[in-house]
Amino acid sequence: MNSILIVYSSHYGSTQRYAQWIAEDLGVQARDIRQVSREEIRSAKIVALGGGLYAGGVSGAKKLLSNLGEGQRVCVFTCGVADPKSEQNRAHIRAEFEKRLGERARGVELFHVRGGLDYGKMSPVHRAMMAMMRRMLLSKPKEQRTSEDEQILATYGSRVDFVSRDQTAPIVEWIRQAARSI
Repeated sequence: MNSILIVYSSHYGSTQRYAQWIAEDLGVQARDIRQVSREEIRSAKIVALGGGLYAGGVSGAKKLLSNLGEGQRVCVFTCGVADPKSEQNRAHIRAEFEKRLGERARGVELFHVRGGLDYGKMSPVHRAMMAMMRRMLLSKPKEQRTSEDEQILATYGSRVDFVSRDQTAPIVEWIRQAARSI
């Protein structure tokens, strides 16, 4: 399976952990997308990108998708605090992904894994974004808040970690099936 490229863009480590677990299960190496050349991306038959969710965008997706070649099988797994079991969350992530990447998002298999937050390690920009989100959620009438909204408010300023290796199983299986078909 040397035609598989696993890349990630991770600010705080959750996405990197997922990418390394996936790569380990497939017998390949996970690489930071900043250290991967256009030629390496274009020469892989199967490419998987893990990227954190930031303000609706997927970290690393633009670089990856703008450097793809023809006929490649591509999956992206997003990593964020939003619960991927929620159909509403998945639909929102998909819509933002397609809105931001347009035609490049076509044909990309999209997965979602749950990451974590550690306010003590956040950059000032990310802390400010979370503070704005908190203010926005507090301004919503309580009866209009989702369970996700309530969870963000309840854990604001603290550390939460939902990272779990078992969340990688569907991604690994998709890559294995893609590898069998090439």
